[in-house]
Amino acid sequence: MATASMAGAMVVALPGASANAAGDPMCSPNTTKLVWSNTKKDWVVTHRRTIENYTGAPASRTYSAQKVDEVTASVTITAGATVSKSLAMASLEVNVGLELQAAGTRTKTTAESITWTMSSGSKYVFYAGTRKASGYYTQYRCDRGTRWVNTGAYGKVESWTELSEGGLRCTIRPPAGSLAAKVKTKFC
Repeated sequence: MATASMAGAMVVALPGASANAAGDPMCSPNTTKLVWSNTKKDWVVTHRRTIENYTGAPASRTYSAQKVDEVTASVTITAGATVSKSLAMASLEVNVGLELQAAGTRTKTTAESITWTMSSGSKYVFYAGTRKASGYYTQYRCDRGTRWVNTGAYGKVESWTELSEGGLRCTIRPPAGSLAAKVKTKFC
């Protein structure tokens, strides 16, 4: 089992664990773990600028891509005991398989400056974005080393990965599942 150590008090649940998996036959007394449900990892376009070049010649310009969305890393405790924000983030990170930003961080709120050379006869979308990860946790505590007991603590964690930036000529077909593919579907 993957673990995160903070005085041995937290066990990070494996991906795909369910409330039933919380009944592992053996556990270490007084340890806790988070079991995840409804985890997601979706691309979010945070900045964009659409440019068309039909001048008959290549054009090189600097443009300002305006903010269109924002992602904040947060831990929301809905009920029960306080859960360490850093351990909750680490647990979600293991569960979704992404390197996530710490609680309290947010994506850029200012415009992005982009310089690009464009061929004539096409529409382009310049963009910045990130992968947003989120999920709901339920906390379990080991009862006398024999079973995991639901503590009644639950909540939501969301965060984001490192920012990605790029440009897309709308006639190009980007790889499925990429940020560029999301841009093409949404803005071309």
